[in-house]
Amino acid sequence: MVNLKIINKEMINYMKTKCFGLAILGILLIVPLLRISYAQNSYVGIQNSDEFEWALSIYSENWDTYMMDDIGTTLENLIPLGDSNLTKVFNDWSVHPATPQSYWPLTDISIGMESTQQLFSPYDNTTITSTPVNATFGWIFPPFDRLLWEDTWQIVNDTHSFLRQTLNLSRSFSPYAMFSVLFIPITIDWSLLINDFLGVMDSKGGFYNNISATAQSNGYLIEIPALGFENNSVAININVKYDSRGALSYYKFSYGDKTLVSFIPGKYIPETERLPGQYIYMFIGLSVIFVVELVIYTITRKRG
Repeated sequence: MVNLKIINKEMINYMKTKCFGLAILGILLIVPLLRISYAQNSYVGIQNSDEFEWALSIYSENWDTYMMDDIGTTLENLIPLGDSNLTKVFNDWSVHPATPQSYWPLTDISIGMESTQQLFSPYDNTTITSTPVNATFGWIFPPFDRLLWEDTWQIVNDTHSFLRQTLNLSRSFSPYAMFSVLFIPITIDWSLLINDFLGVMDSKGGFYNNISATAQSNGYLIEIPALGFENNSVAININVKYDSRGALSYYKFSYGDKTLVSFIPGKYIPETERLPGQYIYMFIGLSVIFVVELVIYTITRKRG
């Protein structure tokens, strides 16, 4: 006579062994797909694999007064930015009339581990704590040209460090210079930043005393009144904002009431993915015809 208890026990043991083996196999298949993720610091707002894109616009028709006043030379004497200066941005892109002239994607982000080291030598030889962001960055010049490269950005851990990272906000005087501070700590205190900035300007004296700044809820404004640098015949205004993730969301440099350059979020759409203009006009035309026919039909029915 068959012992059912023994058979059931053997069946249960077999099933346990089978399930355990399948579980081990599943883990071995999944492990290569897993990415190591470090505990993210509270001041870092962006995430692994985030993607960004900005549009750079040069408004060439507004630069005459800036050029006649030779403000480029003045800014280089007061706020040396080298190849990242504002006039370089103009020279690179003003020959292209349509705005935006270029798009700047930042993709494949991976966030590294926090470290403390000297980041801004020779400008600042003290150590600073930050989290590295590794990404591919570059420009797209519609419709065909593009240049991409790999680089690393540092998200510093506090307000004082961000002021040092921006070289006392001097990077604000050109979008090229702002490329190095595309991300900020989301814990930044804008009022404290501006208070410290103005303190540095006061300590420098001279023309630096004529630079004023105002904290915004998500960024800051820098203003230099007309003749504040002696040869600026009109006021200089710089508006910088960041979004809730700590990514640059707005940059505009104005001379007088005219915008010289802007660097804001914007995505390039290839021609092959755009709706051709003729189809748009065709859609508008058909819509108008449909509305007219609908009105005529409604009137005809009422009269009938």
